[in-house]
Amino acid sequence: MNREDFIKLYEAERPMYEAWADFVLNEINSAILYHAGSQAAYLEWVKIPPSQRVKQVDSLVTKAFIRKRNKYKDPYKEITDKAGIRFVVLLTSQLTLLSDIVQSSTNWTYSKDREFDEWKGDDPRIFDYQSVHYIVYAAENITHKGVEIKAGTPCEVQLRTLLQHAYAELAHDTIYKGNIVTTPEVHRTFAKSMALMETTDDLLCSAKEALESATADINLWKSIINREAQQRLSDIQLIDDSKSADHVLSSLDWLLQKTSTEEFQAFLESPEYGYVCDRIRNRQDGAVEYRHPFVLLMYFLSKRFRSILHRKWPLDLELLEGVYSDLGLVKPWAGT
Repeated sequence: MNREDFIKLYEAERPMYEAWADFVLNEINSAILYHAGSQAAYLEWVKIPPSQRVKQVDSLVTKAFIRKRNKYKDPYKEITDKAGIRFVVLLTSQLTLLSDIVQSSTNWTYSKDREFDEWKGDDPRIFDYQSVHYIVYAAENITHKGVEIKAGTPCEVQLRTLLQHAYAELAHDTIYKGNIVTTPEVHRTFAKSMALMETTDDLLCSAKEALESATADINLWKSIINREAQQRLSDIQLIDDSKSADHVLSSLDWLLQKTSTEEFQAFLESPEYGYVCDRIRNRQDGAVEYRHPFVLLMYFLSKRFRSILHRKWPLDLELLEGVYSDLGLVKPWAGT
């Protein structure tokens, strides 16, 4: 295929590559959001908005006929990064989920990006980092946003961490794609940067595991409280404020360790306290805390630990006064 035919074909098919990149990005994005469970949790994973691109004509022609003209027998077919998407997460431990998403989709077949692997093999000092590159191929003919995508259409998928992204943008673009011959000192500096990056990521992954272990019980409580509130107070416009919930639950952790989520749920199920949700509805226009899911916990802990709850209660005691009144309890802090 000569250059003129190459350009003509790509210009005709470029909308197809744009549609395919958009389709792949949306599929992976939806899978991450489903796994995360909420937009807030999604943002704890994806640290830079995912991006998509298709090669400009001049860039593609340069790669096919100038920069790598001796590499390809059929450059139009063999260049598989005409379309590409990129996801940037926080830590390497999160790349496993992204890889599983890419590899498990039935909408495409996949392979590791051979060109990327060649880059790493050419100079492991520069490219021996753990970002993952795939090529995904449309499994069948599909139509996306009114554009027909042919089976076998490729798209490059780059999966990186924030540290990898910063390193790759500098190292790859200046050393691999650049035409400047780098000195041994430049290579050594990049190698040291890579080693520091990997060490930092290892430490951050370990810190994250330790934090998750330390907060596992509180996260369990928060999950159950949110679920019960959504079921029992569905007619109230509940406030989604995870930070406030974390503050309350962390402050009361010493009491939560003395009871259980099963005991909490039994309290809510008890006919004796079936009136609690009605009391909350009556108070929702007062203090804003009565529209937080943890309001259910306020009632439970007030009943369960009536004589000591106020000692560690992190919010205004006036809130507890209303709860104690609803439960028919005498305030132990009265007169103090």
